[in-house]
Amino acid sequence: MPRQARIDVLGQYYHVISRGIERREIFSQDEDYADFLERLEAWLKRCGGKCLAWCLMPNHFHFLLLRGERPLSELMHHVMTGYAVKYNLRRNRCGHLFQNRYKAILCCSEDYFLEAAPYIHLNPLRAGLVKDLRDLENYPWCGHRALVTGEPDGILCASGLLEHYGGGEAALARYIAAMEVKAAELEREKAAGRRHIPQFTGETKDLVEDILRKAEKVEERPLRPRAELLAEASRLTGVACGDILRPSHIRAAAKARAIYCYLCREQAGANGQELMDELEIKQSGISKLIAKGRELLAGNN
Repeated sequence: MPRQARIDVLGQYYHVISRGIERREIFSQDEDYADFLERLEAWLKRCGGKCLAWCLMPNHFHFLLLRGERPLSELMHHVMTGYAVKYNLRRNRCGHLFQNRYKAILCCSEDYFLEAAPYIHLNPLRAGLVKDLRDLENYPWCGHRALVTGEPDGILCASGLLEHYGGGEAALARYIAAMEVKAAELEREKAAGRRHIPQFTGETKDLVEDILRKAEKVEERPLRPRAELLAEASRLTGVACGDILRPSHIRAAAKARAIYCYLCREQAGANGQELMDELEIKQSGISKLIAKGRELLAGNN
């Protein structure tokens, strides 16, 4: 069965995560980190979104994003695809860089939001890349630095995050206090020789870890063969498979190509270059087809 469509709602918060294929590095030098952040900053502006917490690690990343006027999938597609193409060019490599699709977990409660933000910013400490919270202020690829130093990084919406800590002059102190509590928990777990499991209160106990485990199981579903998706696009539109793969100005064929592109991107993990080669079309055309395919399937047209 096809994967369920993502819940993508204007004005909602999402915990977005992705990692390198086979858990390999996706950032190996400063140029990589800077390139990714430049793309993220640009597309946040284009899509009207905001980032309220973020962290780039060598083989994965975390964001806490407010979905803007444009779909979250559009933002992430452009950032990740553009970055992957440039990353491969810099290293004369080919193939996938990211493992499957990114995860986008809807922050369905304020409790989750207030646990997710410190969870994201504490990733470098959890992984041993920094020694303590003071050292974390010097880690350049995390929103915590901009928040506590007051130096904008172009990504973090500090005011948006601090609103969730009560706003006003005391908000930053409340955020830092929350970080100190979580950092102390990490230290206790480390001293006891146990893997860290976030401690929560009441019904929110282990909330982030539990939701991440469930999301992991969903994302581990096998990718569908593109031939199967081609047949599905043909069935949905009545257009022959061969006609879908050939450039055409016929309206039905154009719809079928759009649906096929979207299905390949979402359910087969196909990247832009693969679709460009298969359909003999430019990158800008692929992006338009994917957007059109999403629209067609959402409206059952």
